[in-house]
Amino acid sequence: MKLKVVAATFVLNAMAVALTSAYAQGPAVPQYAPNSYAGASFGSPIAFGADWGTIGAGVYAQTLPDELDANDDFDGSAALVFGLGDADKYVGLETAVISSSLTDSSGSGDGFGEAGGLAFKLHTNLPGGAALAIGVIGTSRWGVAEDANESSVFANATKVFAIDTGSSKHALVANIGVGDSAFTNGFDDDGVNVFGSLAFYITRQFSIIADHTGRFTNAGISTAPFRGIPVVVTLGAVNLGERFGSDTQFGGTVGYSFSF
Repeated sequence: MKLKVVAATFVLNAMAVALTSAYAQGPAVPQYAPNSYAGASFGSPIAFGADWGTIGAGVYAQTLPDELDANDDFDGSAALVFGLGDADKYVGLETAVISSSLTDSSGSGDGFGEAGGLAFKLHTNLPGGAALAIGVIGTSRWGVAEDANESSVFANATKVFAIDTGSSKHALVANIGVGDSAFTNGFDDDGVNVFGSLAFYITRQFSIIADHTGRFTNAGISTAPFRGIPVVVTLGAVNLGERFGSDTQFGGTVGYSFSF
C-alpha cells in the first residue's frame, strides 16, 4: 500500500502536466495549437493547474520491485480531474478523484476504484510565466486507503524561462516546493521536505525531465505526440537512488484533457 500512496501522487502530477500549458506561459513559444505540450514534471506537483472549463483523466503505471512479492508485475493509479475558478484573474481550484490502484496486486482488496482519495490544489498564475500553488493529496480517503494512507500537504512555485540561442527557441520549466508525508525522506517521517523538478523543452512537444519528489529521484522524457490533441505521455525511471533497498523501476503516465 505504501507504494500505491506514491503512485497516487504520480497520477495527480501527470494530470497537472496534461491539464496545464506550462510551456505556453513562456515568451519563447509560438501561440498556436495551445492544447498540446509535453510534461513538466515526473513525480513532483507543478504550480500551474486546471481551472474552470477543463476536465481530464490520467493513468500512471509502474513496475513493482521483486521484494513486494506482488501478484502482478505492475501497478499504478488513475485520476479524474476538473477545474474551477480562474487562475489568470484570481485563483483556480484543481480537483482530482484518485483511484490509488489499477490492480489488486497485493491481494489486499484495493483494486481499481476500491480505494483512493481526493486531491485539491489552489493555484494562481503570475506575470512572466510563473505560478504559485498550495494543495493537498490523499484527503477524504475511502477503502483500505482510509487507514493505510495519510494526506500530504504542499506549497510550491513554478517558473518558465525562455532560452533563445539565436537559431532556436527553447524553454526551461523550474519548479520547487515543500511538503509533508509523501514528500518526506521516509514513510514514517513527520516533518517537511523540499521537492522540485527541471524540464528542458527541446520543442513544445518534447521535454527532458529531472525530478526529486523529496523521497525519490526520477528522470524521464515527455511528449505530446499530436499538435492539436492534448494527450501527454511521460516515461522514465523511478527511484534512481535505489532507496529503501529497492531497485530502480520503470514508470509512465498518460493524460488527456479537454476544455468546454
